[in-house]
Amino acid sequence: MYANQLTLACVTAGRRGLYHAESSPRTRKVAACALSFQERAGQEACPFAWTDLMPAMSRRHVLAGLAVSTLDLPAFAQPQGGSQDGFRILRSYQNTTTFPNRAAAATWSFDGTTPGPALRIKRGEELRIRLINDLPEPTALHWHGVRLPNAMDGVPDLTQPPIAPGKSFDYRFRPPDAGTFWYRPAGNAAAQIGRGLRGALIVESAPVAVDRDVLLVFEDWPFAAPTPLTVNGASDVPLAVRTNERLRLRLINATVARGLVLRIERHAPRVMAIDGQPAEPFLARDGRVALAPGNRADVFVDMLLDRGERATILLEEAGAQRVIARFDYGAGPARATPLAEAPPLPPNALPERLDLRGASRHDAPLDAFVALPAPMHEHTPAFSVRRGRVVVLTLGNRTEVTQTVHLHGHHMRLLDRLDDGWKPYWLDTLTIPARQTDRVAFLADNPGKWLIEAQALNDKRPRTAVWFAVT
Repeated sequence: MYANQLTLACVTAGRRGLYHAESSPRTRKVAACALSFQERAGQEACPFAWTDLMPAMSRRHVLAGLAVSTLDLPAFAQPQGGSQDGFRILRSYQNTTTFPNRAAAATWSFDGTTPGPALRIKRGEELRIRLINDLPEPTALHWHGVRLPNAMDGVPDLTQPPIAPGKSFDYRFRPPDAGTFWYRPAGNAAAQIGRGLRGALIVESAPVAVDRDVLLVFEDWPFAAPTPLTVNGASDVPLAVRTNERLRLRLINATVARGLVLRIERHAPRVMAIDGQPAEPFLARDGRVALAPGNRADVFVDMLLDRGERATILLEEAGAQRVIARFDYGAGPARATPLAEAPPLPPNALPERLDLRGASRHDAPLDAFVALPAPMHEHTPAFSVRRGRVVVLTLGNRTEVTQTVHLHGHHMRLLDRLDDGWKPYWLDTLTIPARQTDRVAFLADNPGKWLIEAQALNDKRPRTAVWFAVT
């Protein structure tokens, strides 16, 4: 286990799940949650998930800046050249990366960059990617959080043949949801992600009221000691801003197993989307957010300081703080007065309600998952369900470590423990504390063989998985 394991200690007034929305009668709990860097402090230990830092007051919350690419997002382009049949060529190969401490190491990358190139496309347009594998071992691409056709999900042997060295595979699909997603391997996932195989996928909808779209991605490198955490490939990211400008920060935790707590100083970040799905906007409590590996958030931040001032985005870890990004105010103001409060982002095609009365209910204990990179197609499905049924899935973590769980091909609602109420946001990646159980619900509307991955948080044990069938 990593030496700097971080847990959250909560002062609770009931069960965990710190979202208390005045407009959400299902959410009955009010709790205050504080950061603790001890495993236990005589209080209930909360899972390491950004949702545990939601304010225990209204429907407001925050996010801070993550990173690996502080890009002002470019238009969808083909920097390595495209094929004549309209596919964007993406190559995976060995590379050498120089870390912020000037140590160089052999890494793997997409198109020679870490993270890989940011892919950007409009909702409903067809994404065409031809992955050419120049690595010494097989690989594949999983599109984390995208509700795509099963044959494009990128799970070796289960949904596609592994891409052998020197071979290629064509990914072709129309993303149904606008939002912030990412791509990475799914078979030998931990090892290949940890060597640098990861990148952002941005799916756009109609224009929203922001001045700039900034992508921030975190990467770690577990094979190096001590494990570096890079921000856009650097130790920190400067962001030149103007008074009364509004930024949309797209935040991706692309680490292997590292939980992150971030805090934006002197600003009021407003969370607009979680795991790629629009949420009821809310401000962060104390400017903090925690993201488990794989989680994403879209955050609007209004720049309200004066020219010449500076504010930082901090990573809070192991009792210390580190600057990972900063807002540097320069030039003249973007406008005379701040923009009005932003409305919610345009919704994606997910149901407003899930009818749980006739749900197909199943158990998936995490200690029964199979260690990857096991050939998943040789194992029987954990369950099968008819297309169009609502599924209630009980995820029991009987292990001694907090685990994150990623559901392929679908988004899920986290259910209350006392009844079938649910939290007012969608997730594709959930954190479950040690020796606890959570229930989720989702609409099984995407046919195929779908993986459920689990990864011990801040721990080097292998990733595990089971799969289920939607027929």
